[in-house]
Amino acid sequence: MARFEYLMKDEFDTVEQKIFDILADNMTLIAPSGESRDEDHRTWYSAVREGLKAEQRKIVLIKENNTDNIIGFFQYYVNFETFMMEEIQIIPECWGKDSIFRDLYGFVLSHIEVPPHYVSAYANKSNEKSVSILRHLGLEIVGENKNGNSYKLRGDFSALVIWYRSRIENGVVTEQELKPRKIRNIK
Repeated sequence: MARFEYLMKDEFDTVEQKIFDILADNMTLIAPSGESRDEDHRTWYSAVREGLKAEQRKIVLIKENNTDNIIGFFQYYVNFETFMMEEIQIIPECWGKDSIFRDLYGFVLSHIEVPPHYVSAYANKSNEKSVSILRHLGLEIVGENKNGNSYKLRGDFSALVIWYRSRIENGVVTEQELKPRKIRNIK
């Protein structure tokens, strides 16, 4: 089990090393940058610190249930058109636990006031697992980033909501799950 809470932006410096360590440890396994860990940290810290200045950018901390131990994080933003999933990282011991991700998306979706039209994400081309997960959520490859090492994926926001709500019976989403609903009724 996990629990979720929004990072208070003025508390970023108290948790940044822990969430960077989760990111760096995962990237060492999945897609090493080729830079030193210190250089990766400086680059990441600068970008995230700058990004958090935007009101719409959020970080959700994923914590072990009944503790303050951070086991992952999810960084995203929402504008009128797009729910941009910028970074999701979780410790390797929790990889493959679909319930954590479903619960995380339920938490986030319940806090989105106005549903956007699209959901987007980038995934490193060498991280086939990430690409597969994003496709499972209804996203498709639509391009790449500027340096060509990551795919850009995009899908309809409603497909993500359907995935969250789905109760798969014999591999088919029920008719009830396909009916449109207002996003605030997710709970």
